[in-house]
Amino acid sequence: MKTTVDDLLKRTFIKLRSDWGFKRAFSTPENAEVLKKFLNALFEGKMVVTDVTFQDKEVLPMTASGKRSYYDAYCTTKEGNHFVVEMQRKPAKLFGNRMVFYVSACIFRQGVKGSNYKFDPVYLIVITDFDMKPFEKRIVNEVVLMERETNVVLTEDIKIYFLSLNQVSRNWDECKTELERILYLVKNMENLNKESKPYKSGEYKEMFNASEIASMGAEDIVEYQSSIMKEMERESELEYAMEEGIEKGKLDVAMRMKDNGFSNGDIMLATGLTEQQIQTLSQSTTK
Repeated sequence: MKTTVDDLLKRTFIKLRSDWGFKRAFSTPENAEVLKKFLNALFEGKMVVTDVTFQDKEVLPMTASGKRSYYDAYCTTKEGNHFVVEMQRKPAKLFGNRMVFYVSACIFRQGVKGSNYKFDPVYLIVITDFDMKPFEKRIVNEVVLMERETNVVLTEDIKIYFLSLNQVSRNWDECKTELERILYLVKNMENLNKESKPYKSGEYKEMFNASEIASMGAEDIVEYQSSIMKEMERESELEYAMEEGIEKGKLDVAMRMKDNGFSNGDIMLATGLTEQQIQTLSQSTTK
């Protein structure tokens, strides 16, 4: 049984994997502590983020005819580091290329004067609801520019981190690191309540406060509802397109098998089509 918009609105916390929910928790000044906690969990002491300044999330095109894009979250620190955070629910064509473009745009907007090609470090963090191919199936895959055979890194100032929610444990007690626990909350927030272990631990009150539906104003609730409705419509359209593609694929296979003399029984077994569908296909090809 599919979850409806009404189901989500009756719950205690919003869906952080939704576009609106993720931006509310990770991309607003009032919830800056959520983003800082997340970044520090990712870098595990290798870098300490003590402050964040949110920047314009719009990625302007390089030409008049170019396409505008928007980061989910974009901030800088007093040390000069740039952090872009993205949430991606479904695999998309050329998604990896898009992430490279985001990094490049973040460097380009810093500006370069004369022959000075020095730029502030850019870190792109991508949370995916799927395993990013062709990488190994693990929570964190860190991507840098390096020489292929020697693995010598060209620069430490450009990094992309792909974080897979697919690889996060289904059980809260099995999440051993701070990063795993935060990603668990991103993955499961809409299914939690104030009796759940994560809430009662008190360690992540910033995330729960940012996600609580009861604390949202009427305008925010309307925006959240609208966002969820659009998301569900997109998923429904995608499912329909996939079903149409699968059905067309079956019909193409059936037609080729028919042309090669296979019996209706063999075609039914191979494609899952009914005898009536195969007969209809035969009739349409003889007209």
